[in-house]
Amino acid sequence: MAGSDTFFGFERSNGSVGVRNRVGIISLMDNTNGLALKIHQNVRETDLVTDLFGRKMIGRNHDMRMKAIYGMAMNPNLAGIVFVSLHKPSTDAFAGPIADAGKDVECVPFQEYGSTFRAIEAGTVAAAKLVRKHSTLQRTEQPLSKLVFGSECGGSDFSSGLSGNPALGHASDMLMDAGGSVVLSETAEIMGAEHLLAERSVNQGVAADIVQAIADMEEMSRMGGVEDIRRTNPSADNINGGLTTLAEKALGAVKKSGTKELQGVVDYCEQVVPDPPGFYFMSTPAPACESMTGFAAGGCQIIGFNTGLGQPSSHPFTPTIKVSGNPLTAERGFDDLDVDVSDIMRGEMSIEEGGEKIYEELIAVANGRRTYTELFDTGQSTIGVAGASF
Repeated sequence: MAGSDTFFGFERSNGSVGVRNRVGIISLMDNTNGLALKIHQNVRETDLVTDLFGRKMIGRNHDMRMKAIYGMAMNPNLAGIVFVSLHKPSTDAFAGPIADAGKDVECVPFQEYGSTFRAIEAGTVAAAKLVRKHSTLQRTEQPLSKLVFGSECGGSDFSSGLSGNPALGHASDMLMDAGGSVVLSETAEIMGAEHLLAERSVNQGVAADIVQAIADMEEMSRMGGVEDIRRTNPSADNINGGLTTLAEKALGAVKKSGTKELQGVVDYCEQVVPDPPGFYFMSTPAPACESMTGFAAGGCQIIGFNTGLGQPSSHPFTPTIKVSGNPLTAERGFDDLDVDVSDIMRGEMSIEEGGEKIYEELIAVANGRRTYTELFDTGQSTIGVAGASF
């Protein structure tokens, strides 16, 4: 039985620890997504990662894609990888560095087979062998300092900043008190509250980094033809849910990060190396699938996702704990929500009690409990594109 500052996970050769022991089926091009899907459907204990583009990308988008795919492949929740692509040069570009880092990799370059059926067959056999090989690995007791937790929200409404987000923040504080680390994201949705994160920064350099992340996102939006990104928020569903301004939304959003000092700021899909363990910010697009892809590429093993109105997003191989503090959403979403903290809005539960409930679920999921989105296999990975999504 794990202690108060430990969990049971799968230790990897590089010292990182997974909370799952899956095989990733990663498509490297949009034209091989269908092949990767068939391979995933053929083999249990695999997770599918598809690519919206993958060809002819240049500049910042190329760099983001390379970081995202490498980072996801190196996530400790994945024991092995099957790369599926059109040709051998594209699989080799990733397979070499991943194998050199100590992870099992197999490649299915379609043009080497010249046949859809042969490519699917080769990928199916490769995935099955990897799953079987790694199925003997046992969980071992690990310190919570090995755990990196992504704190997310989506479908925000009036309840988010009053119940679900602060409860998620309290759970984040509990994890950090136990030695773990927490990552906040969604740069465009903290605009209007960035001063609070700057005030919590461990030093002036980190404070300057969080302000610069906001400035960079605003400049990227202007380059994409959006003169004032702050006018694009809150979204239509946020407004229907009772939010009136971006600042109001942002003040609620930052609450899910807890109260600890901000230790550092990292770019989208950059590896989060928590030295020291604690609170970090990743500058990501606001849409949940893109943000959670950043978490997974950064090394987060679990995501906590608060939703006011309801939101089906999750990541394929990073267990996503769904939370809501909205009583109506909690009643309707009995098959979506892993943690119901809506009693906070009824005055029957404190924020601290809600946070403890989320933290208990976090530790249970780290030890192997499945989330609803894992059971439904509804995860989606989406790599952000500069200028198209903020």
